[in-house]
Amino acid sequence: MGKLIIFEGLDASGKGTQIDLLRSKFNCTVFKYPTHSFSILDAYLNKKIEIDRKALFLLFLADIANEQQKLSVALAHYEYVFVDRYVFSTIAYELDSITYQKAKKIVSEIDFIKPDKVVLLDIDSKTAQTRKIKQKKLDRYEENATYLESVRKNFLKLYEDKFLAEWHKVDAMRSVDEIHKDILNVLKK
Repeated sequence: MGKLIIFEGLDASGKGTQIDLLRSKFNCTVFKYPTHSFSILDAYLNKKIEIDRKALFLLFLADIANEQQKLSVALAHYEYVFVDRYVFSTIAYELDSITYQKAKKIVSEIDFIKPDKVVLLDIDSKTAQTRKIKQKKLDRYEENATYLESVRKNFLKLYEDKFLAEWHKVDAMRSVDEIHKDILNVLKK
């Protein structure tokens, strides 16, 4: 049985970069959420439609729940399954619509596959925004630095609570190589 390793953090914290580096070193596969299977989520993120925030919380969770069987199969075939965002992002980004305790309870009740480890790539909101602007146009979450800072605080709270998994915080304000060394050390533990 493989290990389920989740990468969390603000957009542009380096999740994709680090996962790409790990791909060349391990027998692994990668999942990324949202999957874009639910086109309604893309439409919302790109400001084409509005959705009630509580409904949005449930839609993001449904997207992940819809992939649980695929995750299970992948864990049976690979040494590692690396995931770019999971249920923790849903909680961190949607806490303005639901209480922290309710969000944790809902996620716990759905009985998602529990990760072996969560790697939180911690970066401040201003740096995340600056990096993201260089990559592409900002979505509705990325354009608001105050909101992103509250999301960061939500991630840190999940980290402090060690919610559903063994959490590791990595300072993502450093070089790609320094971050990668830390992640390799986390995987060895």
